[in-house]
Amino acid sequence: MKPVPAVFALVLIFQYSHGLKDDASDLLAVAVLYRHGDITPTQSFPTDPYFNIDYWPMGFGQLTEKGKLRQYRLGQWLRKRYSDFLPGLYNYSDIYVRSIDSDDALGSAEANLAGLYPPIKIEDAVLPQCVPIHASPTGEDQVLYMTRPCPKFDRLYEEVKQSEYFASINKNYSDFYEEVSNLTGWQIDDVDYFFSLQVALNVYANVAPEYLPSWYQDLDKDKVQYLAGLSYARYSFTPELKRLRVGPFFDYLHHQFNNTVMNEFSYDTSSKFLMMVSHSSTLSSVLNGLGLFDYKQPDFGSALIWEVRKGQDDEYYVSIFYRRNAEEEPELMEIPDCGTNCEYSKYMYKVESVKLDDWDIECQDQE
Repeated sequence: MKPVPAVFALVLIFQYSHGLKDDASDLLAVAVLYRHGDITPTQSFPTDPYFNIDYWPMGFGQLTEKGKLRQYRLGQWLRKRYSDFLPGLYNYSDIYVRSIDSDDALGSAEANLAGLYPPIKIEDAVLPQCVPIHASPTGEDQVLYMTRPCPKFDRLYEEVKQSEYFASINKNYSDFYEEVSNLTGWQIDDVDYFFSLQVALNVYANVAPEYLPSWYQDLDKDKVQYLAGLSYARYSFTPELKRLRVGPFFDYLHHQFNNTVMNEFSYDTSSKFLMMVSHSSTLSSVLNGLGLFDYKQPDFGSALIWEVRKGQDDEYYVSIFYRRNAEEEPELMEIPDCGTNCEYSKYMYKVESVKLDDWDIECQDQE
């Protein structure tokens, strides 16, 4: 069974700014990786009577009204946070939007952009600012969708899945596997089932709580969260899996940062605001690559934010924030072995271990 991931979005913002932090440094770049708003279910368990198109006439995996509003408000939050940083009137040189090719990702980007760029009056009409959104074919996108075929990754992932570590997890939780199997109708033998279970239950809890099963309240949700977290983490569980999984993402992201730091402009690589939309396992893998993943599925609308600044000493620094939900202010994260205000060169050296020289060559499996 292959779990269907939820969607996330990535935003990169580049420009000089003031007032985003209580210091005299200059903001050069911001990257925001955020999860989509609430959607209709994409998967569920066999005993679920509500995973039926009759209950979801708009279709599976579609952005709901609540989800659109959540994304719109996230866009408004970004506009407020970076009001002196990003011009309010759309210009092609300010923003480049890239999405995976899925309805929920594209819809999330549209709703977010509507909040980030308020409508304008043209003659007697009030119109949206119509920011273009670019999409890459699903099977060719190793940066965001992370589904482009990679034989070496597939082999190494299967080795980890069959490893003694996960065999011990399956053995230690066998009683819980049996309990949840009886409830869901699955024959659970691996943590991937809990990925799918958590996705399904979280969708219902946010979109249609009346569809939650009667056993939901008594379910040990901490165990479900932990086992689902292992499923998320397994995509980037070893150093080699991290490189093959998130190496292309960090190559792309840091190319944007380097262009900005060196003041080199290119339309699609160093716009002031580069938005990329992706899914939940992308965010968890990126967090794991940074040593920041807490084995918890991010909430709808949660956001991971990078800020690159030039200090008064003319050196560059990176800070990472995590906005877990709309009710909380972003938490300034402690970058392992680098702190909360990490020297740019040290940060780049730290992530060098997960970057690749040539992904296509390294994906070729010689065994």
